[in-house]
Amino acid sequence: MTRKRLPLLLALLLSIVVAALTFASIGLRMDMQAFLPRPHDARSHFLLDEVTHGANQSLIMASITTPHPQDLPVIAQRFHHALSSTDLFSLILDGPAALNTQKDQALLFAHRYGLAPHDQTRNFSAPALKKDFDRLYDLLQTAASPLVEEIGFKDPTGAYPDTLAALSTSTQPATMDGFWVTPDHHSTLMLLQLRHTSLDTASLKESYHRITDAFERSHLNTPRSRLTLTGSPVFSVMAAHSLRHDMDRLALLSLLLVAGVLYWRFRSLWVLATIAVPFLLSLSASMLVLKLLFGWVHGIALGFGMTMLGVSLDYPVLLLGHRDRGEAISVVLNRIGPSLKMAAFTATVSLSSMIFCGLPGLVQLGLFSAIGIMTAACVTLWIMPALVTQADLATYHQGPSPALLRWEGLRRYRRFCWLVAPPALALLVLCPFKAERQGEVLNPIPATLQAQDRTLRQQLGAPSLSVIGVLQGTSRDHVLEDEERLLAQLPPSLSLEAAASLLPSPARQEERQRALPSRDTLQAALQSTVPNTPFQPDSFAALPGEITHAQTLPPLTLSDLDGTALGHRLQFLLFARQQQWYGVLLPRTDHARQALIEHAQHDPSLMMISLKTAVGDLLRPHIERAALGLLLGTSLALGALFLFLRNTRRALRLTLTLGLIMITLLAILRLHTPIFSIIHLVALAFVLGVAIDYALFFGRPQLDDAERTRTLRTLLTCNIMTVLSFGILASCETPLLHELGLTISIGTALSLGTSFLLMGARPSHHEEHRTA
Repeated sequence: MTRKRLPLLLALLLSIVVAALTFASIGLRMDMQAFLPRPHDARSHFLLDEVTHGANQSLIMASITTPHPQDLPVIAQRFHHALSSTDLFSLILDGPAALNTQKDQALLFAHRYGLAPHDQTRNFSAPALKKDFDRLYDLLQTAASPLVEEIGFKDPTGAYPDTLAALSTSTQPATMDGFWVTPDHHSTLMLLQLRHTSLDTASLKESYHRITDAFERSHLNTPRSRLTLTGSPVFSVMAAHSLRHDMDRLALLSLLLVAGVLYWRFRSLWVLATIAVPFLLSLSASMLVLKLLFGWVHGIALGFGMTMLGVSLDYPVLLLGHRDRGEAISVVLNRIGPSLKMAAFTATVSLSSMIFCGLPGLVQLGLFSAIGIMTAACVTLWIMPALVTQADLATYHQGPSPALLRWEGLRRYRRFCWLVAPPALALLVLCPFKAERQGEVLNPIPATLQAQDRTLRQQLGAPSLSVIGVLQGTSRDHVLEDEERLLAQLPPSLSLEAAASLLPSPARQEERQRALPSRDTLQAALQSTVPNTPFQPDSFAALPGEITHAQTLPPLTLSDLDGTALGHRLQFLLFARQQQWYGVLLPRTDHARQALIEHAQHDPSLMMISLKTAVGDLLRPHIERAALGLLLGTSLALGALFLFLRNTRRALRLTLTLGLIMITLLAILRLHTPIFSIIHLVALAFVLGVAIDYALFFGRPQLDDAERTRTLRTLLTCNIMTVLSFGILASCETPLLHELGLTISIGTALSLGTSFLLMGARPSHHEEHRTA
């Protein structure tokens, strides 16, 4: 017996070695960049550059919560020092004093006359000076007199306060002992910026753990203290962790459940060993081809491939399930071979249609599945027959089963299946799907964490990013000048954040410098004004020198602001990407948002981007390509079926059966969610391949009760494996895997029931009486 099964053992060992070497040599990607849309216009280029390389990708929001608010300042201070010692961050902002503004103050004061937005700060006529001196005198009588005395005599027109007022448009958080806190004073607020923007998951994971380690050393063992982290780097780490957790669980549960189903069906470990050969080889072939074509393999593709365990095993199960012990394998292949080949071909064609969608991650899903199915079918047809014959493997249950055959009596009522079509079509017409606009399915971040991120951004005073305006230019100065032109056309009362409001263009600064009076003109104005004020004659003796110095300064530029608070703020509003400069305008109110949208309608240079629907807009071309690919794949598969069946009536019945399955599945999906995404198209392509498989085997001629029983048993086994495998996928935390698993598990169960009722031959009264 052992000698007979030696080739089987060798084949299994070889398959294990190939799979082990494949898995050891091919690393997995866990980021979601592979599922990002490809750019197709200026708007999409800008968005994708920001998603992958923008400054926002280095920002982390942190919040420490404790039930003892009196401990917050101490914990916050210890946490700040612990983070500073890591040298990971270029910015640690957790309160008004957290960032050294000495460099800002010196630069802003020196360039105050070029930066101050209001012209009256540059008006040094005698009447204007008289008003300024009176105001200055009144301020000197207040508690702020030390500060007023320090800068007021050098800046009597108030250019420096005017500059600071223009920069202080954002809402500052509440403070406690110098640290930012939430309105209820139970949590701290902190903004961190990584020194180096990275998309490498391993690097981001290390940074994440160093932050959490710093918190563990800082919270003074206070019970129930917790650290909340949000932001793109944190989301990337959490998405990779969630995906890895899902993959490990998928691999283990799929293996256990499918092995359990197969052992229940065949009651033989040798059969399980035989079936493992095509699965391991198909998995290895899929990974090797993807590595060759893409240079990498995504974890979601592998996770989906592990779930394919329940599908790629269909072909060896069909071969073994249709063989009686001692029966020649050639006889079995004569009965099921043509249907098996056609099922594999049509399933491969259907899944290959996903290569048209243009998203590398989904292309990998389609290719992984198609290659896996074709490899499993080839191994089943060309390698397994020799192994099965020599080891004399067959199904445990032999002969006809009256209990199973009695179910065929339900086919007498199959005309009632068509009653499902009208309400399903009515639902789809009256309550159509809405195309995915916000990337809900492709977004791996839980909704609760997204809500926390929005709350922290709001509490930190960040503007809403639902809609932004973007100006593009060949140079930094060009963009600033375009922003100044645009702002001049909008009402000055609009609450709008723009780079030009914080840093005027060099041309604007030079224009303001030229508006300053000459030394002689200013001296004459002072001589006629100061005697009429309470000030001493020499109180403003240094002012002419200050003005002369201000006139000779070069304009303040972005490079001058490196390492300053203003520089950190400007890097999100003015930046270069791929030899182009971009300026971002952030409306703070609904009124400002609407004004920008209206202005963009007659200003083509202003690009308005709705971040809520941007992902959907980017995905639309890919959805259209995927839909076209599915349509072409379906047409090719049906055309091949018509040629293969050579029976128009049977081919039409199969086509109508597939149509009913798809319509019913779409109606069920519509009851589940109003959103239709590109992931659902992927799932539909998969379900179509499985439905063709079932329909072909139920619809083929079956000569006796034993053959019909074998078909029922094997297809039921295949269906149980598929439904269980994808049912596990539906329990995943990753939304993409969840939607794939839910749609495919429902679709495969529906395919079995519908194909059984509509494609199988209706038993005669004599057969029903005999089986009863």
